[in-house]
Amino acid sequence: MDKTIAWRAYNMYLRDKGYSEKSKSGNLSTTYDYPNRIDRICKREGYDNWDDFGEQIFDILGKYEPNGTEAEYGNQSDGSNLKALKLFLEFYGCFDA
Repeated sequence: MDKTIAWRAYNMYLRDKGYSEKSKSGNLSTTYDYPNRIDRICKREGYDNWDDFGEQIFDILGKYEPNGTEAEYGNQSDGSNLKALKLFLEFYGCFDA
């Protein structure tokens, strides 16, 4: 998969926040996993790019929260999909002028 500028920026943001690049066993970890989760959710929601996705992040996030229509998907992998969305909201908010 080609890594877009936005994917790489989110990856760097997660690293700067202290999330790990590799697990103890040497596998790629959170800084790679969460951007990939955002890619999947972006496609699942029908968006072609992260900019349009980011513009709708509040509505999208609500769908994946515990009482949302996509709560089951949001809770997969011990809530990693939802956590990736929440951190993406935080990341995206850094660019709000």
